[in-house]
Amino acid sequence: MRGVVFLDGEYSDPGFYAGLARGADLVVAADGGARFLLEEGLRPDLVVGDFDSLAAADVERLAADGVEIMRHPVRKDCTDGELAVDEVRRRGADDLLLVGALGALDHTLGHLAILWRLAKAGARARLATPRLAARVLVAPAATALGAPPGTRVSLVSLGGDAVVTLEGLEYSLVRGRLPGDACLGLGNAVTAAARIVVHEGAVAVLVESAGETFPEGG
Repeated sequence: MRGVVFLDGEYSDPGFYAGLARGADLVVAADGGARFLLEEGLRPDLVVGDFDSLAAADVERLAADGVEIMRHPVRKDCTDGELAVDEVRRRGADDLLLVGALGALDHTLGHLAILWRLAKAGARARLATPRLAARVLVAPAATALGAPPGTRVSLVSLGGDAVVTLEGLEYSLVRGRLPGDACLGLGNAVTAAARIVVHEGAVAVLVESAGETFPEGG
């Protein structure tokens, strides 16, 4: 079951995001993320948050339309995005997609942290925009890339150094060390059927292709 979480970020291509909502089994909005769905005439299954970034009139409109509203206090130890993701998982989604994840830098980094937490828990999750797809791999893990030759790919080690193997990329590695305090993994490119293996550590994989789904295993 695919669950899509609409976060309170940028939605520069409404048609792209509306298509993701229509193709999902479960659509959950995190607070202000519901605004985009309202503007596009789309109905989420659930809206989660403290509602400090969504107008009261919009909350009332959603509730009147039968949308489930899950309200949390403003003072809490997690973001509305985290709460929404947890709820999607609790309701049985085994394929999670985060959208509207870019915008303010602090929240963008936080959304990457959510992907990392989900990966450590063994959940399949990725972030999608019209120009970028991202996934976090925690060792031992591998993924193929479906992106065509020439597609830009960057890897960022999280929480320290990582050991990776890169195949089908312009700069290949065989059990090479990816430092956590350097930019070694940035600006690579697909040359053939690409595959990434993480032997040690955790790595964020950023692919400049909206259609990248990161097939398991490679």
